[in-house]
Amino acid sequence: MSNATIWTVFIICGLMTFLLRWAFIVGWGRLRLPGVARRALRFVPIAVLVAIIVSDTLLRDGQLALALDNYRLFAALVAVGVAAVTRNILFTIAAGFATLLLLMNMPFLA
Repeated sequence: MSNATIWTVFIICGLMTFLLRWAFIVGWGRLRLPGVARRALRFVPIAVLVAIIVSDTLLRDGQLALALDNYRLFAALVAVGVAAVTRNILFTIAAGFATLLLLMNMPFLA
C-alpha cells in the first residue's frame, strides 16, 4: 500500500468516527429511545469489558491457552472467587492483580 492510500484510509476513518460521535452528541437531546433500548444500552460497557478480559485471559497468540503456565487464567479465577464472596470491585481487582504478580514473579514457577 502506498502512503497516500494509508493516509486516505486514516482520514476517512477519522471523519467517519467524528461524524458518528457528533451525530449522537448533537441529536441526543432530541432522540427518544424506547425503554427496551435504553435498558439494553446499560449493558454495553460491561459486555465490552468482559469481551476484552476473556480474550486476553484465554487466548495466547490466537490459540486457546488452558495450560498451567497461563497465569492470567489463575488470576482471573481468583478474581472471580473474590468477587463472588465480597461483591467489592476494589478487592476483586486487587486480588486478581496480586495473584498475577505473585505467579509471574515466583522463581520456582518459571
